[in-house]
Amino acid sequence: MSGSVLRLIVIALLTVLLPLAGAVLSGQPLSSLLIFPLNTRGWDPAPINAAFTHAAQLFAILCIGTLLWLCWPRQRKRPDIADGQRRTAQHPWPRFVWISLLLLLVALIAIDGKAFNVAIGLLTLALTLLLNADTERRTGSSLISQRRGYFLLLFPASLAAGWLVFYWLNLFIGVWTYPNATEAVPFALGKSLDYASLLPALLSLRQWLGSFPRLLRWTQSGLPIGDLIQEGWPMMGLAGLALASAAVWPDQLYPLMLIAPTFLTLGLQIALRQATSLSGIAQGDWSRPMLTAAAATLLIAFGQALNLLLGALTSASPAWTYQLPLLGGVEFLGLPAPAWLIALPLALLGLWLADQLTEPFKSRPQTPRFQPGAPIQIPITDLLRQQKKP
Repeated sequence: MSGSVLRLIVIALLTVLLPLAGAVLSGQPLSSLLIFPLNTRGWDPAPINAAFTHAAQLFAILCIGTLLWLCWPRQRKRPDIADGQRRTAQHPWPRFVWISLLLLLVALIAIDGKAFNVAIGLLTLALTLLLNADTERRTGSSLISQRRGYFLLLFPASLAAGWLVFYWLNLFIGVWTYPNATEAVPFALGKSLDYASLLPALLSLRQWLGSFPRLLRWTQSGLPIGDLIQEGWPMMGLAGLALASAAVWPDQLYPLMLIAPTFLTLGLQIALRQATSLSGIAQGDWSRPMLTAAAATLLIAFGQALNLLLGALTSASPAWTYQLPLLGGVEFLGLPAPAWLIALPLALLGLWLADQLTEPFKSRPQTPRFQPGAPIQIPITDLLRQQKKP
């Protein structure tokens, strides 16, 4: 059994068993928690608390301000001589771009049938193909053309991670529900399509953002930070404790439940002395975490906008609704402002999962079809977990 498979199994088992153990030890009846489909919350959420909301808003401002300060360029990099040529060079649209139009038509049929989860999954997949096509048109390379087998492998991995993180963990905290879900099979098929499209969309959107030279250079000369955490086992222990405790006090600890899988993976990498998704910041290169976090934010906004729009256009309930205990204040696309911070830990979790899928491809290095010096971080760089040097 390869090391990556073993790591995936360990993280999956901890994510499944620890919340279950917390619920059992607290005496909660599992019949009231393990609901499929989750169309109603098993208990009323705690009402909005002004102190909690103000603290969360202040924390969000501090986090965003600190991240911007850390990744703000400390020195201006002179534009590469070939940048002008890259911007003017154009390549033909790849043939797979037409599949996105077909998916758009099928999504319209799904919307007419009020199969919102199917429609959102199809539209996310259409966006993924369109992003890859535009990246290849402008740079001559894309995630699909560079490593097609790796791209296809992202779908089953995303499917498993989606059910594990977004559905299983949510059973114990009830942060969102699916009011239109009345039958198990249609709901399972719709959410499976939705979940399977998330990781390919995240990596494709990140690569598309990285294909803009100025944006990429802006995130590569921030403040260098060394290893802040030397031992990974304490981090894993705290993350495991959060998974178990949040099942006991869901309204108070639900944010910890959502970020715990990310800290489990980071702790495991540090404990095994492996490079993490944050390793590049030691040289001031913040491009990998920040561009992925930006991609995750845009992807969340895309999905939430579709969810609200489909509900408004069809005069029906949206595919999912949020009930965030204690948290109120200013909202964007139906989500309180501090809730958008979830994009960063989800981005790091997605990067870790994508890195684990590279094991089968390491023994088969493949030269991607792109011009030397193309301004994007190609997947083979991520596959080998090599970090850029200043």
